Amino acid sequence: MANTDHKRFKDDINLLKSGRSFYLTLIICLVVFFGATGLLITAFNRLITRHDEQLSAEISTIMAEKMNSSIKFMTESVNSTAVLLSSRNFDNPEQIYDILKNNTNADYLSAGFIDQSGKKYASDEEAKEFAKWDLMQTAALANPVSISAPYRSSVYGQPVITLFAVLRYADTRHGYMFTTYKLNELQKIAVTESLDNDVEIWLMNAESSNIIQCAGSDEHSIGSWANAYLSMQDINADDIPVYSDWLTRIRHLEDNIGISYSVGDTMYSQHCSRIESMPGWYVVVRIPGNALSATMHTFRNYVLYFLAVLLTVVIVLIANMYRLSKRDNEILEALSTHDPLTGVLNRRAFDIAAAKWIARGKDCALIFFDLDYFKQVNDKYGHNIGDGFLTKFSDVLKKNFSENGIISRFGGDEFVVLTDMSGTDEVSALIKKTADDLWSFSLPEADKEGREFSISFSSGAARFPYDADDLSLLKKRADTALYEVKERGRNGYLWYMDLSGPQERQ
Repeated sequence: MANTDHKRFKDDINLLKSGRSFYLTLIICLVVFFGATGLLITAFNRLITRHDEQLSAEISTIMAEKMNSSIKFMTESVNSTAVLLSSRNFDNPEQIYDILKNNTNADYLSAGFIDQSGKKYASDEEAKEFAKWDLMQTAALANPVSISAPYRSSVYGQPVITLFAVLRYADTRHGYMFTTYKLNELQKIAVTESLDNDVEIWLMNAESSNIIQCAGSDEHSIGSWANAYLSMQDINADDIPVYSDWLTRIRHLEDNIGISYSVGDTMYSQHCSRIESMPGWYVVVRIPGNALSATMHTFRNYVLYFLAVLLTVVIVLIANMYRLSKRDNEILEALSTHDPLTGVLNRRAFDIAAAKWIARGKDCALIFFDLDYFKQVNDKYGHNIGDGFLTKFSDVLKKNFSENGIISRFGGDEFVVLTDMSGTDEVSALIKKTADDLWSFSLPEADKEGREFSISFSSGAARFPYDADDLSLLKKRADTALYEVKERGRNGYLWYMDLSGPQERQ
């Protein structure tokens, strides 16, 4: 019975409620939240793109300057060594070669000497590479230092560069000291830890547009040769004119030129800087834009993960709070809308629910019930016994009318029912059944001598929309019919339409 009453309370409360449900409101909030989050992400991504374009150009410039500075440092270091050895005025080249060959603290791969006659003081393998790569021509350019184009050494099996510096000996003679470095030494200077897998560094010959890679994500490509014009084939068609103009400006030996272009969906920032000690050569740095914003993307993702977890926790907490408070709210709403003794709607709640009920426009009947001589029951047996009868009577009404109607305690011993109907005979049958069910109830404790005591009721009914087309008038006409039943001696029912020349009771 408790479950039935609880369901009836929920149905009555739902009839009285209006507006969006908790779940609909929650869905709307989620839609707004995710929509706003999507807009923020879109705006954030656009800001990242613009930020990448500016920042990549700045970093490219800095790296190019660092690499150019590092090459200058290498040339200055070689020149300083040559000046120092020149100050010792060695008598013969063998002495110079011994010092260079036995220098265990040097960071170069090898070192040697070329005397004034052109004789090479180096290993046989190194001497062969002079002819293969025409290094003597580079040595002759030393003033006081020159640097070779990068080449792949057969001695060391990797790309190298060789620097030459003028070295004087035996008073008036002069030759060329040379040192050979690994090309990837330049990579260590320019590449930062955060970009070492993305940045690409090339050395480029302005005249031929040949490039050699010094750093990049693929270690096997380090030292490989390519041509800038052939690389142009991979660039998006819209950016080819920009790239072609960049190559033209390099051929005219312009310095510090930066461009941005795209290959597929990847945007690159590319910058070049002329190498002063390598005439006609440039250092070129290329960085994909997404490499710069990787940290920002990671941070953005962490923020989104945090928001998702926070949103989930909030939803779970709200749902739990909703579930925990739902029953309490139903109890509170039931107390504010239902009669606490019988569990049916109170008068105020009935008026609200009945107005919505008849607003549907369907045929229905409003019935007033009044327990006969109920005051005598309270006076003779006490209010506890009277409350028992009221509870039993409300149970009978619920049994017969709650499936297709709403029930209310209007006050004291008076109840009202609004129920759907297909005809008066159907409703009359329910009224008669209510009378029979009420007679079947008895309270043995009502009579101290053990005699059972039963009670009857008077009832008046009116039809919607036939007797009245609004709730106020419908109640008046049902009350008029009830009054007529009481005038005729109670314990019966009467329809307003059956009154002869009915008059409204004031």
